[in-house]
Amino acid sequence: GTVDLLTKVTSASAVEQGNKLPYAYAKVSYPRTGLSMISFCCESSAVSSQAVRQAIAYCTDRDAIVSSYVGANGQRVDGYYGVGQWVYQLVSGKMAAPVARVSNAASDEEKAAYNATMADWNSLSLANVATYALNLDAAKALLDQDGWALNADGIREKLVGDQTVKLKLSLVYPEGNTIADALQAHMVENLAQVGIELTLQAKPMAELLKLYYRQEARDCDMIYLATNFGTVFDPSTTYSTDAAYVKTVNRTGIRDKKLAQLAVDMRKTEPGDVLSYCRKWVAFQERWTEVLPAIPVYSNVYFDFYTTRLQNYRVTENQTWTQAIVGATLTQTAE
Repeated sequence: GTVDLLTKVTSASAVEQGNKLPYAYAKVSYPRTGLSMISFCCESSAVSSQAVRQAIAYCTDRDAIVSSYVGANGQRVDGYYGVGQWVYQLVSGKMAAPVARVSNAASDEEKAAYNATMADWNSLSLANVATYALNLDAAKALLDQDGWALNADGIREKLVGDQTVKLKLSLVYPEGNTIADALQAHMVENLAQVGIELTLQAKPMAELLKLYYRQEARDCDMIYLATNFGTVFDPSTTYSTDAAYVKTVNRTGIRDKKLAQLAVDMRKTEPGDVLSYCRKWVAFQERWTEVLPAIPVYSNVYFDFYTTRLQNYRVTENQTWTQAIVGATLTQTAE
């Protein structure tokens, strides 16, 4: 009775607890427009290597992580998207293409144009997006090819410039988040088998965000967190190689000119040309999963639990709870 609204409940165990709340509470669910991810700090000598990032992805059993943390309320994602994001829903066929149907009385030319447009929409696919299914042999092969050899301690190392870099890495995660158990079981232990030592470090969310937003010097290699996208998906500054952005808006510090250009291409799409935007979005996803500035983990269905005293809370009709709460009212008695 002390809390009126619990928003964006994610973990399966928390959702289960919410479902047991008394009848004085209501709930609503909606697909997330973002994802959870393991964001790389690409200024780190070790994870500046694309091969190392890919090898870590091959050692991360994301299906097991999803199952243990969000259960049936989420799914593994293989790119920089969320299951509730409109462009993902269009490309995956979960949302109908925005094409006006033609009537039987339409001319042959109109029908042909309609069929051609639908063929273009149906050709959209995420089939060429790298998935990095659990494969320790593939991880070992990548590390071998990139020159990372096992030392006497069983840790991979490599001479970079005049320094020997060891794959003794650290991952920061939000303090109190039970995801740590899943990461330990389904990532840390796998990495050890290929010669990578990973230490998990819990930090208060405020401190973690300072590291992620590059407001403080980073001494970690990876950060586990999540993000949500707005209606307008524009990562053109997020992956910019411009020096003004790399240490600020570009959180991962990755410098890939092709990825940056693909993001700019999306931004330059003519207003209303949804098909072209979706094509460019697919091309961006394909490159993103190749260079891998982060390991995508899951996207999920959010659950909000709230007292029935809270009236007109229409979160599914708004972008997020901060907008929905503006038109809501809190009555004295439950209804």
